[in-house]
Amino acid sequence: VYPLLLLSTQLLLNVIALLAAATVTTRIVQPRETSSCEGRQTPGPICESCELLATCVQHSNGWVNIPVESCDVANGYYCNIRLGTCSNATGPCHPFGIEGNFQCTSQGIFPDPYDCQKYHMCYFLDIVLVAAAVDCGNDKAFDARTGQCSMTLESPVCTQPQYQCPHVGYVAAWPSNPNIFYVCKSTVNQNAEDSVVTYPSLHRCNDGEIFADYVCRPGNSSSLVPTNSPSIDPNDDGFNVMPSRCEHVGLMADANNCRKYFYCPSLNSQLRHEECPEGTYFRPDQSACVRGSC
Repeated sequence: VYPLLLLSTQLLLNVIALLAAATVTTRIVQPRETSSCEGRQTPGPICESCELLATCVQHSNGWVNIPVESCDVANGYYCNIRLGTCSNATGPCHPFGIEGNFQCTSQGIFPDPYDCQKYHMCYFLDIVLVAAAVDCGNDKAFDARTGQCSMTLESPVCTQPQYQCPHVGYVAAWPSNPNIFYVCKSTVNQNAEDSVVTYPSLHRCNDGEIFADYVCRPGNSSSLVPTNSPSIDPNDDGFNVMPSRCEHVGLMADANNCRKYFYCPSLNSQLRHEECPEGTYFRPDQSACVRGSC
């Protein structure tokens, strides 16, 4: 009994020493890239910062972050939760995954390729296509099929890779929503010593289509607005009653429900009625779902 007690005491002292000795750097930290074990409340790897990998452990006093590895960011290695290590692979902490680097290819909602808890709403600001990022938060993950933060960190979208880029030019449908597909691209190799980073560029087929065998073809569509239930469009003075088919491209607020909006992917396509994920509402001035309540 006594040797076991001594061993347990020594392990506890080691944990305390690690927590006391750890230095958390915040040079490139963004809120979505860092999370607390207390907030997440699930075991496993976590990024205290993009430079520090930790693991979540629960004891009688609650959840604690135990630092396990310091990443060499100077040489392109960042904390990667999915891999559970410091890596130069693309991920939420990699420069390709940080805030503002998502490249919109069309209007609509896209999952984040590296962070299962995040998605992007792409819309036109005047004539410029911009992205608004939204985090699900806590232990919720984004479901690209339903457009809701209805999954958890244990869902396949978080535990399994959602894309593969075996070579530049590789094309495939997004596994959880075949209306979305991705094309593998790479960075420009500046010199022979530079490593080439391959990453996915997300695209959408037209409304009512799915991507298969390198072609967008007719397929199942979702969340279509019934033709017998028009609504008022507060963003457009051109008409007072929302038509069943799109006369304008873009995102439009639902005047009857601040958590819902209408989405027109293209002219003459079927109008779609979408709902923002829980904990968010639609802001017409940003054409995006934002955290908070209305």
